[in-house]
Amino acid sequence: MLRAWDTNFHPTFAAGRAVYLQISELIAAEIRRGRLQPGTALPGTRELAKQLGVNRKTAVLAYEELLAQGWLESQTTRGTFVSSRLPETSPTAFAPAANGPAAAPGFQWQDPFELEQLPTVIPGALVFNDGTPDARLAPVATLASAYRRVMQGRGRRNQLGYDSPLGSLPLREALSRMLNQDRGLSTTPASICLTRGTQMALYLTARLLIQPGDVVAVENPGYPPAWQTFRLLGAELAPVGVDAEGLCVDELEMLCQRQTVRALYLTPHHQFPTTVTLKAARRVQLLALAARYGVAIIEDDYDHDFHFHYQPMLPLASADPHGVVIYISSLSKLIAPALRIGYVTGPAAFITALGRLRALIDRQGDTVLEQAVADLIEEGEIKRHTRRAHAEYHTRRDALAEALRRLPGNYVDFVLPAGGMALWVNFREDIDLERVTEELARRKVVITPGSRYYLSGPAANAVRMGYAALTPTELAHGVEQLGAVLRQRGS
Repeated sequence: MLRAWDTNFHPTFAAGRAVYLQISELIAAEIRRGRLQPGTALPGTRELAKQLGVNRKTAVLAYEELLAQGWLESQTTRGTFVSSRLPETSPTAFAPAANGPAAAPGFQWQDPFELEQLPTVIPGALVFNDGTPDARLAPVATLASAYRRVMQGRGRRNQLGYDSPLGSLPLREALSRMLNQDRGLSTTPASICLTRGTQMALYLTARLLIQPGDVVAVENPGYPPAWQTFRLLGAELAPVGVDAEGLCVDELEMLCQRQTVRALYLTPHHQFPTTVTLKAARRVQLLALAARYGVAIIEDDYDHDFHFHYQPMLPLASADPHGVVIYISSLSKLIAPALRIGYVTGPAAFITALGRLRALIDRQGDTVLEQAVADLIEEGEIKRHTRRAHAEYHTRRDALAEALRRLPGNYVDFVLPAGGMALWVNFREDIDLERVTEELARRKVVITPGSRYYLSGPAANAVRMGYAALTPTELAHGVEQLGAVLRQRGS
Protein backbone atom coordinates (compact mmCIF):
# COMPACT_ATOMS: atom_id res chain seq x y z
CA MET A 1 0.00 0.00 0.00
CA LEU A 2 1.42 3.41 -1.02
CA ARG A 3 1.31 5.82 1.92
CA ALA A 4 0.17 9.37 1.25
CA TRP A 5 2.95 10.66 3.51
CA ASP A 6 6.12 9.23 5.06
CA THR A 7 6.09 8.88 8.86
CA ASN A 8 9.49 9.96 10.11
CA PHE A 9 11.02 9.11 13.49
CA HIS A 10 14.16 10.67 14.95
CA PRO A 11 15.28 8.65 17.99
CA THR A 12 18.39 9.05 20.09
CA PHE A 13 19.38 5.59 21.26
CA ALA A 14 20.77 5.19 24.77
CA ALA A 15 23.42 2.61 25.65
CA GLY A 16 22.59 -0.31 27.91
CA ARG A 17 18.98 -0.92 26.76
CA ALA A 18 17.64 -3.03 23.93
CA VAL A 19 17.26 -0.89 20.79
CA TYR A 20 13.99 -2.55 19.76
CA LEU A 21 12.43 -1.56 23.12
CA GLN A 22 13.59 2.02 22.68
CA ILE A 23 11.96 2.06 19.22
CA SER A 24 8.71 0.62 20.56
CA GLU A 25 8.67 3.15 23.41
CA LEU A 26 9.23 5.99 20.94
CA ILE A 27 6.32 4.93 18.71
CA ALA A 28 3.99 4.35 21.67
CA ALA A 29 4.82 7.82 23.00
CA GLU A 30 3.98 9.33 19.62
CA ILE A 31 0.62 7.54 19.70
CA ARG A 32 -0.13 8.72 23.23
CA ARG A 33 0.60 12.36 22.46
CA GLY A 34 -1.66 12.29 19.41
CA ARG A 35 0.88 12.58 16.64
CA LEU A 36 -0.07 9.12 15.37
CA GLN A 37 -3.84 8.80 15.23
CA PRO A 38 -5.78 5.48 15.17
CA GLY A 39 -5.66 4.05 11.66
CA THR A 40 -2.39 5.78 10.72
CA ALA A 41 -0.29 3.61 8.38
CA LEU A 42 3.25 2.99 9.64
CA PRO A 43 6.35 2.33 7.54
CA GLY A 44 7.14 -1.27 6.63
CA THR A 45 9.88 -2.96 8.64
CA ARG A 46 12.46 -2.59 5.84
CA GLU A 47 11.67 1.11 5.47
CA LEU A 48 11.69 1.65 9.26
CA ALA A 49 15.01 -0.14 9.61
CA LYS A 50 16.58 1.96 6.84
CA GLN A 51 15.21 5.18 8.34
CA LEU A 52 16.53 4.40 11.85
CA GLY A 53 19.82 2.84 10.77
CA VAL A 54 19.15 -0.55 12.38
CA ASN A 55 18.82 -4.05 10.97
CA ARG A 56 15.44 -5.29 9.88
CA LYS A 57 15.19 -7.86 12.70
CA THR A 58 15.33 -5.01 15.25
CA ALA A 59 12.45 -3.23 13.46
CA VAL A 60 10.44 -6.50 13.37
CA LEU A 61 10.96 -7.00 17.13
CA ALA A 62 9.84 -3.41 17.84
CA TYR A 63 6.60 -3.89 15.90
CA GLU A 64 5.99 -7.28 17.53
CA GLU A 65 6.30 -5.63 20.96
CA LEU A 66 3.79 -2.92 19.99
CA LEU A 67 1.40 -5.48 18.50
CA ALA A 68 1.56 -7.52 21.69
CA GLN A 69 0.82 -4.45 23.81
CA GLY A 70 -2.16 -3.49 21.60
CA TRP A 71 -0.75 -0.25 20.21
CA LEU A 72 -0.60 -1.54 16.62
CA GLU A 73 -2.57 -3.87 14.40
CA SER A 74 -1.43 -5.76 11.34
CA GLN A 75 -3.61 -6.08 8.24
CA THR A 76 -2.67 -8.84 5.81
CA THR A 77 -1.38 -7.50 2.47
CA ARG A 78 -1.96 -3.90 3.63
CA GLY A 79 0.62 -3.31 6.34
CA THR A 80 0.90 -2.16 9.94
CA PHE A 81 -1.37 0.52 11.41
CA VAL A 82 -1.98 2.31 14.69
CA SER A 83 -4.72 0.30 16.39
CA SER A 84 -8.29 1.59 16.25
CA ARG A 85 -8.75 0.20 19.79
CA LEU A 86 -5.88 1.56 21.84
CA PRO A 87 -5.04 0.27 25.33
CA GLU A 88 -6.83 2.11 28.12
CA THR A 89 -3.68 2.18 30.27
CA SER A 90 -0.05 2.48 29.31
CA PRO A 91 2.03 -0.70 29.74
CA THR A 92 4.18 -0.45 32.84
CA ALA A 93 7.30 -1.29 30.86
CA PHE A 94 6.94 1.92 28.92
CA ALA A 95 8.32 5.31 29.95
CA PRO A 96 5.84 8.02 31.12
CA ALA A 97 3.80 9.48 28.28
CA ALA A 98 5.38 12.36 26.44
CA ASN A 99 3.68 15.67 26.97
CA GLY A 100 1.17 16.60 24.29
CA PRO A 101 0.76 20.08 22.77
CA ALA A 102 0.53 22.85 25.36
CA ALA A 103 -3.04 23.71 26.33
CA ALA A 104 -2.24 27.43 26.44
CA PRO A 105 0.11 29.46 24.23
CA GLY A 106 3.51 30.23 25.66
CA PHE A 107 3.40 33.77 24.31
CA GLN A 108 1.30 36.92 24.49
CA TRP A 109 -1.57 37.39 22.07
CA GLN A 110 -5.02 38.93 21.85
CA ASP A 111 -8.36 37.59 20.70
CA PRO A 112 -10.62 40.43 19.52
CA PHE A 113 -13.56 38.19 18.80
CA GLU A 114 -16.61 37.54 20.90
CA LEU A 115 -17.67 33.91 21.32
CA GLU A 116 -21.34 34.82 21.62
CA GLN A 117 -21.31 35.96 17.99
CA LEU A 118 -20.55 32.46 16.74
CA PRO A 119 -23.57 30.77 15.15
CA THR A 120 -25.31 27.91 16.90
CA VAL A 121 -24.28 24.54 15.43
CA ILE A 122 -26.71 21.66 15.94
CA PRO A 123 -26.01 18.55 13.85
CA GLY A 124 -28.93 17.75 11.57
CA ALA A 125 -30.82 20.93 12.43
CA LEU A 126 -32.97 22.94 10.04
CA VAL A 127 -31.36 26.41 10.02
CA PHE A 128 -33.04 29.68 9.16
CA ASN A 129 -29.70 31.34 8.39
CA ASP A 130 -29.09 35.01 7.71
CA GLY A 131 -29.68 34.60 3.98
CA THR A 132 -27.27 32.29 2.20
CA PRO A 133 -27.92 30.45 -1.07
CA ASP A 134 -28.72 26.77 -1.43
CA ALA A 135 -25.55 24.91 -2.42
CA ARG A 136 -27.78 22.10 -3.69
CA LEU A 137 -28.74 24.34 -6.63
CA ALA A 138 -25.16 25.04 -7.69
CA PRO A 139 -24.31 24.20 -11.34
CA VAL A 140 -21.82 21.57 -10.25
CA ALA A 141 -21.57 19.66 -13.52
CA THR A 142 -20.98 22.70 -15.72
CA LEU A 143 -18.51 24.18 -13.24
CA ALA A 144 -16.60 20.90 -13.00
CA SER A 145 -16.49 20.63 -16.78
CA ALA A 146 -15.15 24.17 -17.15
CA TYR A 147 -12.59 23.57 -14.40
CA ARG A 148 -11.44 20.39 -16.11
CA ARG A 149 -11.04 22.20 -19.46
CA VAL A 150 -8.82 24.82 -17.86
CA MET A 151 -6.72 22.21 -16.05
CA GLN A 152 -6.24 20.33 -19.31
CA GLY A 153 -4.93 23.46 -20.99
CA ARG A 154 -7.94 24.03 -23.20
CA GLY A 155 -8.61 27.45 -21.68
CA ARG A 156 -7.22 30.72 -22.96
CA ARG A 157 -3.84 30.21 -21.30
CA ASN A 158 -1.97 28.16 -18.73
CA GLN A 159 -3.37 29.06 -15.31
CA LEU A 160 -0.96 27.09 -13.11
CA GLY A 161 1.66 29.82 -12.75
CA TYR A 162 1.70 33.13 -10.92
CA ASP A 163 -0.84 35.74 -11.96
CA SER A 164 -1.72 39.30 -11.02
CA PRO A 165 -2.63 39.93 -7.37
CA LEU A 166 -5.72 41.66 -8.77
CA GLY A 167 -6.89 38.25 -9.98
CA SER A 168 -7.38 36.44 -13.27
CA LEU A 169 -7.65 38.92 -16.14
CA PRO A 170 -10.35 36.96 -18.04
CA LEU A 171 -12.65 37.02 -15.00
CA ARG A 172 -11.96 40.70 -14.35
CA GLU A 173 -12.81 41.39 -17.99
CA ALA A 174 -16.05 39.40 -17.71
CA LEU A 175 -16.99 41.13 -14.44
CA SER A 176 -16.22 44.55 -15.88
CA ARG A 177 -18.62 43.93 -18.77
CA MET A 178 -21.29 42.67 -16.36
CA LEU A 179 -20.92 45.61 -13.97
CA ASN A 180 -21.00 48.15 -16.80
CA GLN A 181 -23.92 46.65 -18.71
CA ASP A 182 -26.08 45.21 -15.93
CA ARG A 183 -25.34 47.50 -12.96
CA GLY A 184 -24.55 50.82 -14.62
CA LEU A 185 -20.96 51.18 -13.37
CA SER A 186 -18.02 52.47 -15.38
CA THR A 187 -15.24 49.98 -14.70
CA THR A 188 -12.20 48.55 -16.43
CA PRO A 189 -10.44 45.29 -15.58
CA ALA A 190 -7.70 47.36 -13.94
CA SER A 191 -10.23 48.88 -11.52
CA ILE A 192 -11.36 45.47 -10.20
CA CYS A 193 -9.61 43.33 -7.59
CA LEU A 194 -10.77 39.76 -7.05
CA THR A 195 -10.84 38.37 -3.51
CA ARG A 196 -11.86 35.20 -1.70
CA GLY A 197 -15.38 36.39 -0.92
CA THR A 198 -16.80 39.69 0.31
CA GLN A 199 -15.38 39.35 3.82
CA MET A 200 -11.84 39.40 2.46
CA ALA A 201 -12.81 42.29 0.19
CA LEU A 202 -14.14 44.19 3.18
CA TYR A 203 -11.04 43.49 5.29
CA LEU A 204 -8.65 44.68 2.58
CA THR A 205 -10.73 47.78 1.96
CA ALA A 206 -10.93 48.62 5.65
CA ARG A 207 -7.21 48.00 6.13
CA LEU A 208 -6.39 50.66 3.55
CA LEU A 209 -8.93 53.16 4.83
CA ILE A 210 -8.82 52.94 8.60
CA GLN A 211 -6.33 54.09 11.20
CA PRO A 212 -6.82 53.43 14.94
CA GLY A 213 -9.30 55.93 16.34
CA ASP A 214 -11.04 56.64 13.02
CA VAL A 215 -14.83 56.82 13.12
CA VAL A 216 -16.74 54.42 10.86
CA ALA A 217 -20.49 54.90 10.53
CA VAL A 218 -22.53 51.70 10.28
CA GLU A 219 -26.20 50.84 9.89
CA ASN A 220 -28.04 50.01 13.10
CA PRO A 221 -29.25 47.28 12.88
CA GLY A 222 -26.53 46.02 10.61
CA TYR A 223 -23.97 43.36 9.78
CA PRO A 224 -21.88 42.27 12.83
CA PRO A 225 -18.97 40.64 10.89
CA ALA A 226 -18.29 44.01 9.29
CA TRP A 227 -18.28 45.65 12.73
CA GLN A 228 -15.74 43.09 13.92
CA THR A 229 -13.48 43.92 10.98
CA PHE A 230 -13.57 47.65 11.68
CA ARG A 231 -13.01 47.14 15.41
CA LEU A 232 -10.07 44.85 14.74
CA LEU A 233 -8.41 47.73 12.89
CA GLY A 234 -9.02 50.13 15.76
CA ALA A 235 -12.07 51.99 14.44
CA GLU A 236 -14.73 53.58 16.61
CA LEU A 237 -18.17 52.56 15.38
CA ALA A 238 -20.94 55.14 15.11
CA PRO A 239 -24.43 53.63 14.69
CA VAL A 240 -26.83 55.29 12.23
CA GLY A 241 -30.49 54.33 12.29
CA VAL A 242 -32.44 52.54 9.58
CA ASP A 243 -36.14 53.04 8.86
CA ALA A 244 -38.61 51.98 6.17
CA GLU A 245 -36.68 54.00 3.55
CA GLY A 246 -33.23 52.70 4.48
CA LEU A 247 -30.33 54.51 6.11
CA CYS A 248 -31.34 57.73 7.91
CA VAL A 249 -29.11 60.12 5.98
CA ASP A 250 -30.12 63.14 8.07
CA GLU A 251 -28.83 61.32 11.14
CA LEU A 252 -25.55 60.62 9.35
CA GLU A 253 -25.20 64.29 8.45
CA MET A 254 -25.62 65.31 12.08
CA LEU A 255 -22.86 62.84 12.95
CA CYS A 256 -20.56 64.34 10.28
CA GLN A 257 -21.20 67.82 11.67
CA ARG A 258 -20.03 66.70 15.11
CA GLN A 259 -16.94 64.72 14.17
CA THR A 260 -14.81 63.47 11.28
CA VAL A 261 -16.22 60.28 9.77
CA ARG A 262 -13.69 58.26 7.81
CA ALA A 263 -16.07 55.78 6.18
CA LEU A 264 -19.65 54.56 5.99
CA TYR A 265 -20.44 50.88 5.54
CA LEU A 266 -23.93 50.08 4.25
CA THR A 267 -26.03 47.54 2.34
CA PRO A 268 -28.39 49.79 0.34
CA HIS A 269 -29.99 47.30 -2.05
CA HIS A 270 -31.49 44.88 0.48
CA GLN A 271 -30.43 46.29 3.84
CA PHE A 272 -28.98 43.74 6.21
CA PRO A 273 -30.90 42.60 8.22
CA THR A 274 -34.18 44.48 7.59
CA THR A 275 -34.24 43.93 3.77
CA VAL A 276 -35.45 47.51 3.00
CA THR A 277 -34.11 49.28 -0.09
CA LEU A 278 -32.51 52.71 0.24
CA LYS A 279 -34.83 55.14 -1.57
CA ALA A 280 -33.65 57.19 -4.56
CA ALA A 281 -33.89 60.59 -2.84
CA ARG A 282 -31.75 59.39 0.03
CA ARG A 283 -29.18 57.99 -2.39
CA VAL A 284 -28.75 61.39 -4.02
CA GLN A 285 -28.53 63.04 -0.59
CA LEU A 286 -26.00 60.47 0.63
CA LEU A 287 -23.64 60.84 -2.33
CA ALA A 288 -23.64 64.62 -1.98
CA LEU A 289 -23.03 64.35 1.77
CA ALA A 290 -20.12 61.93 1.31
CA ALA A 291 -18.47 64.26 -1.22
CA ARG A 292 -18.95 67.28 1.05
CA TYR A 293 -17.43 65.62 4.14
CA GLY A 294 -14.89 63.34 2.46
CA VAL A 295 -16.56 60.12 3.65
CA ALA A 296 -15.65 56.89 1.86
CA ILE A 297 -18.80 54.85 1.19
CA ILE A 298 -18.27 51.08 1.34
CA GLU A 299 -21.24 49.69 -0.58
CA ASP A 300 -21.81 45.97 0.07
CA ASP A 301 -24.12 44.74 -2.69
CA TYR A 302 -24.26 41.15 -1.46
CA ASP A 303 -27.38 39.85 -3.25
CA HIS A 304 -28.00 42.17 -6.19
CA ASP A 305 -29.21 39.46 -8.56
CA PHE A 306 -32.20 38.36 -6.49
CA HIS A 307 -34.87 41.02 -6.90
CA PHE A 308 -38.35 39.78 -7.77
CA HIS A 309 -40.93 42.52 -8.45
CA TYR A 310 -39.18 45.05 -10.68
CA GLN A 311 -35.76 45.90 -12.03
CA PRO A 312 -33.16 46.05 -9.26
CA MET A 313 -32.16 49.58 -8.28
CA LEU A 314 -28.72 50.39 -9.64
CA PRO A 315 -25.90 50.54 -7.09
CA LEU A 316 -24.78 53.80 -5.50
CA ALA A 317 -21.51 53.32 -7.36
CA SER A 318 -23.34 53.73 -10.69
CA ALA A 319 -24.22 57.36 -9.83
CA ASP A 320 -20.98 58.39 -8.12
CA PRO A 321 -19.45 61.45 -9.85
CA HIS A 322 -17.12 62.20 -6.92
CA GLY A 323 -15.18 58.92 -6.59
CA VAL A 324 -16.36 58.29 -3.03
CA VAL A 325 -17.89 54.81 -3.43
CA ILE A 326 -16.01 51.54 -3.02
CA TYR A 327 -18.23 48.77 -4.38
CA ILE A 328 -18.01 45.23 -2.98
CA SER A 329 -19.91 42.20 -4.23
CA SER A 330 -19.53 38.48 -4.75
CA LEU A 331 -20.26 35.48 -6.93
CA SER A 332 -20.55 33.24 -3.86
CA LYS A 333 -24.23 33.98 -3.25
CA LEU A 334 -24.93 33.72 -6.95
CA ILE A 335 -23.35 30.27 -7.39
CA ALA A 336 -22.51 28.60 -4.04
CA PRO A 337 -21.00 29.61 -0.68
CA ALA A 338 -17.98 27.35 -1.17
CA LEU A 339 -17.05 29.19 -4.35
CA ARG A 340 -15.06 32.03 -2.76
CA ILE A 341 -14.97 34.76 -5.39
CA GLY A 342 -15.62 38.29 -4.26
CA TYR A 343 -14.50 41.52 -5.85
CA VAL A 344 -13.90 45.20 -5.14
CA THR A 345 -14.10 48.09 -7.58
CA GLY A 346 -13.48 51.76 -7.01
CA PRO A 347 -11.05 54.53 -7.96
CA ALA A 348 -8.18 53.02 -9.96
CA ALA A 349 -5.42 54.22 -7.61
CA PHE A 350 -7.23 52.70 -4.64
CA ILE A 351 -7.63 49.34 -6.40
CA THR A 352 -3.93 49.31 -7.31
CA ALA A 353 -3.06 49.78 -3.65
CA LEU A 354 -5.60 47.10 -2.70
CA GLY A 355 -3.86 44.65 -5.04
CA ARG A 356 -0.49 45.33 -3.42
CA LEU A 357 -2.00 44.72 0.03
CA ARG A 358 -3.72 41.54 -1.12
CA ALA A 359 -0.38 40.19 -2.38
CA LEU A 360 1.02 40.38 1.16
CA ILE A 361 -1.57 38.02 2.64
CA ASP A 362 -2.67 36.00 -0.40
CA ARG A 363 -0.37 36.15 -3.44
CA GLN A 364 -3.28 35.48 -5.76
CA GLY A 365 -6.61 33.73 -5.89
CA ASP A 366 -7.52 30.37 -7.40
CA THR A 367 -6.71 31.28 -10.99
CA VAL A 368 -7.97 27.97 -12.36
CA LEU A 369 -11.36 28.46 -10.71
CA GLU A 370 -11.45 32.11 -11.78
CA GLN A 371 -10.73 31.15 -15.39
CA ALA A 372 -13.42 28.44 -15.26
CA VAL A 373 -16.01 30.89 -13.92
CA ALA A 374 -14.99 33.44 -16.56
CA ASP A 375 -15.63 30.83 -19.25
CA LEU A 376 -19.05 30.03 -17.79
CA ILE A 377 -19.95 33.73 -17.74
CA GLU A 378 -18.91 34.14 -21.37
CA GLU A 379 -20.83 31.00 -22.40
CA GLY A 380 -24.01 32.24 -20.71
CA GLU A 381 -24.06 29.40 -18.15
CA ILE A 382 -23.97 31.73 -15.15
CA LYS A 383 -26.86 33.74 -16.57
CA ARG A 384 -28.90 30.56 -17.09
CA HIS A 385 -28.13 29.42 -13.54
CA THR A 386 -29.10 32.85 -12.20
CA ARG A 387 -32.49 32.63 -13.89
CA ARG A 388 -33.15 29.18 -12.41
CA ALA A 389 -32.03 30.23 -8.92
CA HIS A 390 -34.01 33.48 -9.19
CA ALA A 391 -37.23 31.59 -9.90
CA GLU A 392 -36.57 29.07 -7.11
CA TYR A 393 -35.78 31.70 -4.48
CA HIS A 394 -38.86 33.68 -5.49
CA THR A 395 -40.94 30.55 -4.87
CA ARG A 396 -39.27 29.96 -1.52
CA ARG A 397 -39.78 33.55 -0.39
CA ASP A 398 -43.50 33.24 -1.11
CA ALA A 399 -43.64 29.82 0.58
CA LEU A 400 -42.13 31.20 3.79
CA ALA A 401 -44.37 34.25 3.72
CA GLU A 402 -47.49 32.11 3.27
CA ALA A 403 -46.48 29.74 6.07
CA LEU A 404 -45.94 32.68 8.44
CA ARG A 405 -49.29 34.21 7.49
CA ARG A 406 -51.00 30.97 8.49
CA LEU A 407 -49.68 31.20 12.04
CA PRO A 408 -52.63 31.89 14.38
CA GLY A 409 -52.67 34.48 17.15
CA ASN A 410 -51.08 37.47 15.38
CA TYR A 411 -47.69 36.27 16.55
CA VAL A 412 -45.70 37.82 13.69
CA ASP A 413 -45.73 40.68 11.23
CA PHE A 414 -43.48 41.42 8.25
CA VAL A 415 -43.24 43.44 5.07
CA LEU A 416 -42.70 41.22 2.03
CA PRO A 417 -39.35 42.35 0.58
CA ALA A 418 -38.99 42.97 -3.13
CA GLY A 419 -35.96 40.70 -3.21
CA GLY A 420 -33.07 39.22 -1.30
CA MET A 421 -32.75 35.91 0.51
CA ALA A 422 -34.43 36.54 3.86
CA LEU A 423 -37.46 38.02 5.61
CA TRP A 424 -37.25 40.40 8.57
CA VAL A 425 -39.99 39.06 10.80
CA ASN A 426 -41.26 41.12 13.74
CA PHE A 427 -42.76 39.26 16.71
CA ARG A 428 -45.29 40.48 19.23
CA GLU A 429 -43.62 42.45 21.99
CA ASP A 430 -44.76 39.99 24.66
CA ILE A 431 -42.94 37.09 22.99
CA ASP A 432 -39.59 36.20 24.57
CA LEU A 433 -37.46 35.42 21.52
CA GLU A 434 -34.54 34.12 23.56
CA ARG A 435 -36.77 31.44 25.11
CA VAL A 436 -38.37 30.69 21.75
CA THR A 437 -34.88 30.27 20.24
CA GLU A 438 -33.89 27.81 22.98
CA GLU A 439 -37.04 25.74 22.60
CA LEU A 440 -36.72 25.62 18.82
CA ALA A 441 -33.11 24.45 19.17
CA ARG A 442 -34.38 21.48 21.20
CA ARG A 443 -36.61 20.71 18.23
CA LYS A 444 -33.59 21.02 15.87
CA VAL A 445 -34.71 24.29 14.32
CA VAL A 446 -32.30 27.23 14.51
CA ILE A 447 -33.21 30.93 14.43
CA THR A 448 -31.17 33.96 15.53
CA PRO A 449 -32.85 36.73 17.55
CA GLY A 450 -32.63 40.10 15.82
CA SER A 451 -30.99 41.67 18.89
CA ARG A 452 -27.69 40.21 17.57
CA TYR A 453 -27.78 42.75 14.74
CA TYR A 454 -27.99 45.89 16.89
CA LEU A 455 -24.97 47.93 17.86
CA SER A 456 -26.85 50.16 20.31
CA GLY A 457 -30.29 51.32 21.40
CA PRO A 458 -33.47 49.27 21.78
CA ALA A 459 -33.58 46.24 19.50
CA ALA A 460 -36.61 45.18 17.49
CA ASN A 461 -38.26 41.97 18.68
CA ALA A 462 -37.51 40.41 15.32
CA VAL A 463 -35.74 37.58 13.51
CA ARG A 464 -34.02 37.52 10.13
CA MET A 465 -35.28 34.30 8.54
CA GLY A 466 -33.29 33.19 5.53
CA TYR A 467 -35.33 31.18 3.06
CA ALA A 468 -32.99 30.64 0.10
CA ALA A 469 -31.18 27.59 1.52
CA LEU A 470 -34.39 25.72 2.44
CA THR A 471 -36.94 23.98 0.24
CA PRO A 472 -40.66 24.84 0.58
CA THR A 473 -41.13 21.59 2.52
CA GLU A 474 -38.31 22.47 4.91
CA LEU A 475 -39.65 26.01 5.32
CA ALA A 476 -43.11 24.68 6.14
CA HIS A 477 -41.68 22.29 8.73
CA GLY A 478 -39.63 25.04 10.35
CA VAL A 479 -42.60 27.39 10.63
CA GLU A 480 -44.76 24.53 11.93
CA GLN A 481 -42.26 24.00 14.75
CA LEU A 482 -42.17 27.74 15.42
CA GLY A 483 -45.96 27.80 15.68
CA ALA A 484 -45.92 24.86 18.07
CA VAL A 485 -43.40 26.60 20.33
CA LEU A 486 -45.37 29.85 20.32
CA ARG A 487 -48.60 28.05 21.24
CA GLN A 488 -46.81 26.01 23.89
CA ARG A 489 -45.46 29.18 25.46
CA GLY A 490 -48.92 30.69 25.48
CA SER A 491 -47.58 33.86 23.98
